[in-house]
Parts: sequence; structure tokens; C-alpha cells
Amino acid sequence: MSGSQAVFGGNCAGVRRRWKGIVAGFVALAVIYVKGYAVAGAQADNWHFWAADLNPLPWLGAVMLMAAYWTRYDRYKVEGGVPGLWSGVRVLSFMAGVLVALALWESPLNGFVERSMTLYTVKLMGEFELAAPLIVFGIPFGLVDANRAKGGFWSVLRFLHNPGVTAVALAIVLALWDMSAQMALGLRDAFMFAILPGVYLGLGMVVWIQSLHALPTFPNFSSHLRKGIYVWAMETTMMGMGAMWFWSAMTDLNPSTNQPLVFGLSRITDVHMAGATMMVLSLPTMCLVFWHFWQWIASVVGVSENGDYEKAASR
Repeated sequence: MSGSQAVFGGNCAGVRRRWKGIVAGFVALAVIYVKGYAVAGAQADNWHFWAADLNPLPWLGAVMLMAAYWTRYDRYKVEGGVPGLWSGVRVLSFMAGVLVALALWESPLNGFVERSMTLYTVKLMGEFELAAPLIVFGIPFGLVDANRAKGGFWSVLRFLHNPGVTAVALAIVLALWDMSAQMALGLRDAFMFAILPGVYLGLGMVVWIQSLHALPTFPNFSSHLRKGIYVWAMETTMMGMGAMWFWSAMTDLNPSTNQPLVFGLSRITDVHMAGATMMVLSLPTMCLVFWHFWQWIASVVGVSENGDYEKAASR
């Protein structure tokens, strides 16, 4: 059986072997969540909170995703797969990314975001800049060959993978639709509050998959220079917005409610901290920009050196 078949065909043996650790982990996580929501002012000891107020979809999605990933990884190891294609480091990266995404998407943090623009910035930007690259680094793309990348999911991903489509989506979410307006809408509308983290996570994953050329058969930029400019333009837009918030004197930018802000911050200080947070959280993707430019410079210098060597050797 090929590596790609092992990835998509697994069983539940790995999950069964780890059931004690999994149960203990979820009990500990549940206790942390109950205490966290209680601190946030939610009635976490009320059954109505867990049955109606808490959004279970991110939780269920994370559990199913980690179980499927573990199962297929264990089967791949049993069948003697190449360690380099699916290493333990990838597993740790994937699990960490899913847990970070869950903590930002549906966690006690939600009890405080309406009282802090900074925390809402962490919630959205953290999905794009932290959770997305961790998840992407954990996916064994080397086992996803062109023959397996078929079906509705892959068709949607192939469409989003087109740089033009992604650029339009990023322009809408990051520039045309100001993040403070997104926050204000999210605080008023429960549906938007629930899906905005997923939008940022999905776009972040597409950008990192494009940049790493993880799916060679998908439409993409042809050179490191173009990819570097593409990601740089996106990140510069976000950092520019963060700089505008950091230096702004307009409290109207802050969509927080009239409740007292966390830590007793003033509304304008909260705006400044949100701007600084946005710029700091942009650093991981800026490192990706530098890497692309470095690869481009290395390729140009390498061609030049080879040409000079050939000329010298021919004399």
C-alpha cells in the first residue's frame, strides 16, 4: 500500500492505545475551561451554558481532526513509511496548531473580547499568524499525490489556491473591510462572531500552503520573488493598519462595549495596544517574506557565480 493510501485509509488503533491520556487531557481541559468561563463571568456551572451558549462545532471539529490525524499517522508508521515524510515533529506541530486554533476560536477568551479590542485582535490575528502555519507544517503534503487530490474539497482548495482569488479574499478581509468593523459586527452578531476566526484560519492556511509550494500541481506563483512580493504586500497592509491604530487618537476605532475594559484600560490605550499586537503578530509571516527574498537572492547569485566560473574555466 502506498504512503498516500496509508494517509487516507486508517483505523482507530492509535486512538484506542492512547485512550487514558486522551481522557485525562480532556478532563483537564474541561476543568480549565469551566474555571476560565467562570472568571469571565459566565455561568459555566449551568447546563444551559454548555447546551446552548457554548458553540460545540470548533470542539467537535478539533477532536475529530486530531483523532483522524493520529490514526493515520500510526498506520503509516506500522506500515513502514518513510520517517522524513511524516515525522514526530510534524505531529507535534499539527496538534499544537489545532489546540491554538481551538483556544482562540472557542475558549474562555470569548468572555473578555467584548471588553478589549486587543484581545479580539489576538483572537483573529492569532488564527492567521500562529495556528495556521503550525497546522500547515504538520500536514504531510509529500504523501498527497496528484491522483488523491480529487473531489469537492480539493476542487475548492484548488480554486482558493489561485493567487488571484486569494489576493481578492485577502484584500476584502484585511483592507476593504476594516478589522475594527469586523470586530463591531462580531460583537453584535453571534453568527459572524462564530465564523470570523475560521475565515482567518482558512486564509492563513492557504497563504502558507501557497508559499511553501506544498501542492505543486495547484495554481501558484512561479518564483520566490513573486511569492515574496505577494506575501509582503499582504503583511504590510496589516502592519500599516496596526501602525494606524497605534498612533491613532480616535476612540471611535474601538468597538468594545460600554462595559469597563479589562485591566482598567482606557479605550484609546486599548486601541494602541491592539495596533502593537497586530504588528507583533505579523512577524511570523514577515519571516516567511524574508525567506522568499533570501531564496530568490541565493538563486540569482548562484546563477551569476556559475556563469563566471564557466567563463573562467573556458579561458
